[in-house]
Amino acid sequence: MKINRRRLMGWMGMAGGAALGTPLLNAGSAIAREPLAQAVAAGAAETPASPAGSTRWARSAAKKREQTHGVVWTTHEPIDFLLRRGDRDDDLQEHYATMLSEENIQRMADAGVKWGRLFFYKGFGLEYERPAMEQSKKAADQMHKLGMKVSLYMGGTMFTETLYRELPEAQGWEQRDQWNRPVPYGAQTYRHYACPNEPKYREYLKRVIKIGVEEFHVDEFAFDNIMLQAEPHSCHCPRCVAAFYALLKRRYPTKEAALRRFGLPDTDWLVLHDWGSETEPDSLTALNDPVLQEWTRFRCESLAHYANDLYDSAKALDPKVAVLFNIKGVYSYNRYWTNAVYQPLYSGHVDLMAFDTGGYDEHIDPATGALISQIRSYKMARRLETGCEDAFNNDVRAAVHMAFGYQKPVAGMAAAPLGSGAFNVFTPMLEFFREYNDRYYTGVDNVADVAVVRTWASMAYSISAAYVPTTLVEQVLIQYKVPWDLLFEEQLDRICRYGAVVLAGQECISDAQIAALLAYVRGGGTLVLAGNTGQFNQWRETRTKNPLLPARSEGKGKVVFIPEVERADKQARGAAADENPEPGATAQRGVHMNPPQWVLPKNADEIYQAVIAGLANGPSLTADAPLTTVMEMQKRAATQETIVHFINFETRQRLVPFAVTLRKQYAGAVKSVVCYSPEHDDPAKLEFTEAGGSVKLTVPAMGVYAMVVVG
Repeated sequence: MKINRRRLMGWMGMAGGAALGTPLLNAGSAIAREPLAQAVAAGAAETPASPAGSTRWARSAAKKREQTHGVVWTTHEPIDFLLRRGDRDDDLQEHYATMLSEENIQRMADAGVKWGRLFFYKGFGLEYERPAMEQSKKAADQMHKLGMKVSLYMGGTMFTETLYRELPEAQGWEQRDQWNRPVPYGAQTYRHYACPNEPKYREYLKRVIKIGVEEFHVDEFAFDNIMLQAEPHSCHCPRCVAAFYALLKRRYPTKEAALRRFGLPDTDWLVLHDWGSETEPDSLTALNDPVLQEWTRFRCESLAHYANDLYDSAKALDPKVAVLFNIKGVYSYNRYWTNAVYQPLYSGHVDLMAFDTGGYDEHIDPATGALISQIRSYKMARRLETGCEDAFNNDVRAAVHMAFGYQKPVAGMAAAPLGSGAFNVFTPMLEFFREYNDRYYTGVDNVADVAVVRTWASMAYSISAAYVPTTLVEQVLIQYKVPWDLLFEEQLDRICRYGAVVLAGQECISDAQIAALLAYVRGGGTLVLAGNTGQFNQWRETRTKNPLLPARSEGKGKVVFIPEVERADKQARGAAADENPEPGATAQRGVHMNPPQWVLPKNADEIYQAVIAGLANGPSLTADAPLTTVMEMQKRAATQETIVHFINFETRQRLVPFAVTLRKQYAGAVKSVVCYSPEHDDPAKLEFTEAGGSVKLTVPAMGVYAMVVVG
């Protein structure tokens, strides 16, 4: 039976047709006759850094692969969509019948599979999709009887050929671009985006949600297509235009306020930008027009309010149900401007977010040597208290999720070995994860000495420029193994928890934010500035004098200034440069930074030393491992343990033993230091010395991953 490679795409990305998604070993592949993990395991066995011999993890993985040989994994895609999209195998009916059969689901359960995602609502229309829903419901009922969790897929587009026939008024729910044209899902022109400001569309989706809760007893809803299109294809329908002017009136209600912001006495006089061509937005390097600035924020808030409403609707019906939104992570390009996604606006209204974007899988770029990962996204999600869904298509990627992911305890969905991307991956690494997930990966928080702050105006209005120094400084902290957090301006009140706060290329800072930063310095903190930080205010108006400069001591703390983050890879592009970062979305066509360009800056050592020197008590951890190794340090209050994860990205070469010094996180004498690894059946006790609140130890030779527990 032939395998169509296009279907080996992420559960979200696959739906995008030609769009690139995340290679995923999960329910997303409608042709996964056998566990794709078999191929992954075979590939891992060829990696020199992989453990030799047979461990209990390897034996367990092999047994599960044998048990699930021939299993047809559940999918989020209804068969009608695959037929309409085209590019499919000729035995879909047989395939789906096998997938939904009691025998197939029983075999999944017998192998210990605890999770599955089912097709539920794609956007064809409730009446049209009811027969497929009934098929899914039978499978969901059996899965629940067998103790499995059920995730239901919720598409975010409208299929014009069926929904409009079933519900003609739905045509009035569409987004309309500047030229009053509908906004399609990429090349799939029979799928149109609905306007996030249309209440009737939300009410329609709430009817679907109610079916999922009351009839399916769903454990998780997975909402897809949470994004808007780039200009000039963002929604300019009458609803959005009216809502935008209403927002301006609320924000600038007086003549004086309007004059100060726009130079006009009334916001009703303002006119939205009229793009002259499809490509005109590509010429922008910064958003200086105050109306475009406000429009960008409005779009982000509109999309977030839409998602928040769906979240609240699901929770009102069943507070235990988990809600996932495919809003992706934080990258080195401007998603606020491009796709209207600003993650802090979802805080408190999302349980899990999917990292469904091509080009960011964990690896070292062979052309440039850049270390590429989703670590920034994981750090963002943890501080927003949100779990993550990602692929586990190689051991490094799995290890990053294990080390940096927040296992949010929601409806039993947070344990990553259960969820999409991992539930049917049977490798030694994942078997190790399943064994220790509850003990060492839940109930933990990361240790962070340093906070990197991203301000809204800097990252939204610079289009791309601010992303270069920010990304590269974060890259220094990642590769130099500095314990750090990623914060947004909404979290600025937390900075007193950190020994140093870094703002790199954060050109737009408000007077209130400057006051908070200088108060932090006077209280004893170190503020590390890089590039043009503070050059503009929150409206991108040039300051005559930057109040954050010059570098100086102030109160108990100090301000450190690094004039430039010296880029080492200006010409580097690499394979990911031409990938469409958003399935079903317009690619960001203008100049932007790509993952192969995440090469450490020329002055990386200077940046590292400036940050470390600013920590009054020194770093919480130092390690003599190479720069191709990353680290995450955590503490677990329930057991008074400090946990440190090490991940080797240079998979062709094992790490020799390396020294580590870490600061104790809990009072009392250290009783033991133990190293856990999927290379060995049992943990190894390590020799250590303790003095002055620090513990010194040596991590044994390792392949991809090791975890050290200090208790």
